[in-house]
Amino acid sequence: MAIFVTSSAVVSSLEVKTHMGLSLILFDTSHITEYVFGTNRLKEIRGASSLLDGLNRKTMKAEGEKHGAKMIYTNAGVGLFAVDSGKAKGFEQDVTRAYSEATGGAAAIISAVQELSPDAPQDFEMLLEDYSIRDELKLLHYRLLEAKGNPVDRLMLPSHSFMRPCNACGVNYASEEKTYEGEDEKFYCNGCLEKRKEEREGIDAHLWRRIIKSLRDVKYVFPDNSAVERDSGIKIDPRPNDFNEFSLFSKGKDYMGLIYADGNNMGMRFEKDTLREVGAAASCVDDAIHEAMALAIKENLTIVNIQRDGKTLKIYPFDILLLGGDDVMMVTDAAKALDVALTIAREFYKIMNPSGTSGENKKGKDDPFSVSVGVILAPVKYPFGLLVDMAESALKFAKKFGSQDKKDATRINFLTVTGGSDADFNAIHREVYHKVDDDKSLEFYATLRPYTVDSLQKMLAVIREGQAARLGRTKLHQLREAILEKNLTTSVHDGLAALSNMRESQGKYIVRQVYSFGDRYQIPTSDLTDPVKGFPRVTFPWFTDDEEKDGRKIYRTPLLDFIELYDFVAREEG
Repeated sequence: MAIFVTSSAVVSSLEVKTHMGLSLILFDTSHITEYVFGTNRLKEIRGASSLLDGLNRKTMKAEGEKHGAKMIYTNAGVGLFAVDSGKAKGFEQDVTRAYSEATGGAAAIISAVQELSPDAPQDFEMLLEDYSIRDELKLLHYRLLEAKGNPVDRLMLPSHSFMRPCNACGVNYASEEKTYEGEDEKFYCNGCLEKRKEEREGIDAHLWRRIIKSLRDVKYVFPDNSAVERDSGIKIDPRPNDFNEFSLFSKGKDYMGLIYADGNNMGMRFEKDTLREVGAAASCVDDAIHEAMALAIKENLTIVNIQRDGKTLKIYPFDILLLGGDDVMMVTDAAKALDVALTIAREFYKIMNPSGTSGENKKGKDDPFSVSVGVILAPVKYPFGLLVDMAESALKFAKKFGSQDKKDATRINFLTVTGGSDADFNAIHREVYHKVDDDKSLEFYATLRPYTVDSLQKMLAVIREGQAARLGRTKLHQLREAILEKNLTTSVHDGLAALSNMRESQGKYIVRQVYSFGDRYQIPTSDLTDPVKGFPRVTFPWFTDDEEKDGRKIYRTPLLDFIELYDFVAREEG
């Protein structure tokens, strides 16, 4: 027999009796990169990133307050809350609905709920401070992984030959014909319309308000277009209009740099005893990546003047595409990209490990906090989705090598894109930069990538010194071809021939750099009976040391990295 209860008071009473205790609820934005980089247009990318940022940091928090939830942290598309078990389901549904409405159904949120033990404190403050949460957090993350592996079934979208795909993303069907200033008329889906709506907020959009605050904290000098605004009567957006404008930020050709930095082993950092410690760790890392980004911009990316629509404007020579948690993805002009990446990595390490590796970092006596960075230097017209894939691959390569260093896992990797390049850095490394000799006795690495902060700093200094020495591109190209042979016969012969074609001072400079980088790779040893032990052995253009791998002697050279970056940076900086 069915009983229908209509009294809200009775329903409320039943909820209190049937749902006792508290639960943890974890939200994670699904497929962020696919949503943000679903198009190659800067304005839609920028709008999508800001839209998700507002949903994560503002909407999610507001929905939590509505349900009486206690926020532990919200950043990087993730949110952790403690909530009354009886309200958890409603909280989940409201956040899911908010994401769907704000993005036109183009972005989704995945969530998991874990009820706390009956022994857990019922008071939020006591729960945050006094209760060990490690086991429940592990279960919660397992539940989230399960939810990701079993997404909710979606109904098949209608299809018809007369239904037109969105001109921006090309995935969803267009719902409206829209014309934006300075652009051709386009057909947009609901999701891309919402991205454009957010982007039109300009520097008042969610993400950029936070960027401006971080820059203000480090006393960055902001652009001032007030005179132009008074003359034109139109408020000027000091951000780049599109990727093509990055070619105007330097004297070089149409290249830009994509930088993707991500924290190392951050999942382990949040395995704390209490929720308060978890929240503090998340906030600390989030603050550090913002500060490191702002310091990198202040140090390397001052405001530039460009011509736009016949007017001289002061413009930011960068754009931020993702920011939060332990991640930052940004675009700069190519000549400054490696300097920016270097500064982000260095400053994040300094902020999070003020006492160095020998003392305590900001979160206790764990291994030092660090980030790895992937940098892609590519033509401005290159398909941006492919550049993102390359940046992710270069970043993973850097992380793999950094994980072997317990003192400092910071690594910076880079790739220069010319023509059709493979999106998988591992494949490029195997094909171009690495070779095992036929008899398996020798192994060659025509690169020192990924670099530590100190090594990259030295490489950039060496390149700038080389520019002052006016090393000819033709001679460097000959040296590059010799290195790519990756052997000890033609590679050495052609390398010495290229060296002999240089002026004496130039040749000595090149050789000195091989010895210098070889000395950095050499394991320090000493032997009174052998005075040269521990000194790098150079068979130009290669150096080797006492290291062996599976019985093979290893040869390396910094010259191919030097040549790739020298030619590129020299062209960019004129």
